[in-house]
Amino acid sequence: MTDNALRVKYESLYMSLRNIVTESENRVLSETPDELFIDNVNFFVKSYLISICTYLESFLQDRAFKYANEVSLRMKRAEIPHNFVHWRLGSELKEKDLKFLDMDLSTTKKEISDNLSANPYRTIKLFKNLGIDLTSEDEFESNKGLVNSIVTKRNNIVHHNDKAMDISFSDLQTYIDIFIKYMNAVDMAVNKKDLRQ
Repeated sequence: MTDNALRVKYESLYMSLRNIVTESENRVLSETPDELFIDNVNFFVKSYLISICTYLESFLQDRAFKYANEVSLRMKRAEIPHNFVHWRLGSELKEKDLKFLDMDLSTTKKEISDNLSANPYRTIKLFKNLGIDLTSEDEFESNKGLVNSIVTKRNNIVHHNDKAMDISFSDLQTYIDIFIKYMNAVDMAVNKKDLRQ
């Protein structure tokens, strides 16, 4: 079952941020520039870039967590014995680990967040573990390199106080558009997998 609510929520956040970035740029470029923005352009650019990456990471975590819970729920409904799964997977269970219950592979949000970031390569790995091949989506593939470089820039800002002097408000607007396409590609890949279930 597809559910676009998460995608719509984050797309709305991105569009609001895009409006803020546009207004910030207008305040800098106006005939009488806003001194707060003129004196702190780099601060605002860095803040907006961090927000762009934060929204993506939050979306990815929410989407992965939701899908993992759906898979876990399907498994619970199937009422597959815990011990049978371990036996068939060849995992040796000690007597104390035997459970006469149905298999429960529930996931916590922390388990998802510990294995996922906005970095495309960590994203690919976690979604592979969920049984979803993100690289099959053209918009994901064509944008993952740029997303990776933006996330790396964000990490350098947060961890090394990078000045980000090479980024403009116009760049941020472009980044938002690309992140929306990238996010939609992730959502599409998950929805395709959901439809096959």
